[in-house]
Amino acid sequence: MSINFPILPQSWKQRYPFRLGTTSFIYPAGYLENVTRLGPHLDEIELLMFESQPASRPTEKLVQDLQQLGQSQAVTYNVHLPTDLALTHPDRALRHRACRLMKDFVTTLTPLKPTVYVLHLTPPTQIHSGRDLLDWQRTAGKSLEGILAAGLPPRRLALENLMFPFIWLAPLLERFDLGVCFDSGHLALQHGDLEGFLMDYSQRIVIAHLHGLRAGRDHGPLEGLSTVYQHVLAGWVGGFEGSVSLEVFGFEPLLASLACLDRWMSPQG
Repeated sequence: MSINFPILPQSWKQRYPFRLGTTSFIYPAGYLENVTRLGPHLDEIELLMFESQPASRPTEKLVQDLQQLGQSQAVTYNVHLPTDLALTHPDRALRHRACRLMKDFVTTLTPLKPTVYVLHLTPPTQIHSGRDLLDWQRTAGKSLEGILAAGLPPRRLALENLMFPFIWLAPLLERFDLGVCFDSGHLALQHGDLEGFLMDYSQRIVIAHLHGLRAGRDHGPLEGLSTVYQHVLAGWVGGFEGSVSLEVFGFEPLLASLACLDRWMSPQG
C-alpha cells in the first residue's frame, strides 16, 4: 500500500548563496524515497549513515540509484558518517576495525561525489589532565590518517562540534587541514559562544547543521533557537557559501525551519 506523504509547497533550489538541504530521514521511508520527494525542492540531501552494522551499510545498487537520482534532480549529497565506530578507543584492534569500516563507507560512497563527509570524534569518558588529552588527540590522529588514506581531500572531511570543548579538536584541524561542521543545536545546548565559534572557525566551516531546541532537546525547528542565536545566524548564513542542512527528522519541523530561514534571509528579516 502506497503512503501519501506530504510534499513541500515550493522549490528552494538555488535560492540562496549556500546549498540548502535537509536530512534523508524526513519521511519514514528509505534513502531513495526521501531523495525522490525532497530532491525537486532542495539543493542537497544529507545522507544519514549513522550505523555501521552490515544491514545499514550502503550497497553498490543503492549508490547507483542515488547517483542517478542526483543527476536527474540536480541534487548533491553530503554524508554523515557512522557514529557507532570507536575511532578513539584505547584498544588498538577495535580502533583499527573502526577505521577500516569508516574508510569503507567513504570509498563506497565516493561515486556520489559528496560535498563533505561529517565525522564525530568522541573523546574518552573522562579527561583528567593535559596528558590524557594529548593521548586522545594522538589516538584520534592515527584514525584520521587512516580515513584520509581513502584519497579524501582533507577539507571534505569535517569534524562536528559535539558535547565537549571543540578546542580539543583544534590541533587535529590544523595538523590535517580538516573542515568543520558547525552544529547550532549542539552549541545551543551548551549555551556556547556562537559569535566566537563562527569567528574562530569561519575559514574552516564547510557545512552547517542548523536546528533548534524544543523541550530541552535539539533537532527541533530553527525557531527554537534563542533570539540572540537567530540574529547572529541570520547575519552569518547570508555570507556562507557551503552546505546548510536543516538537521531535523520530520516534515513539520522541516517546513517550520524553512519558513524561519526564509525570514532570516528576507530584507525585512
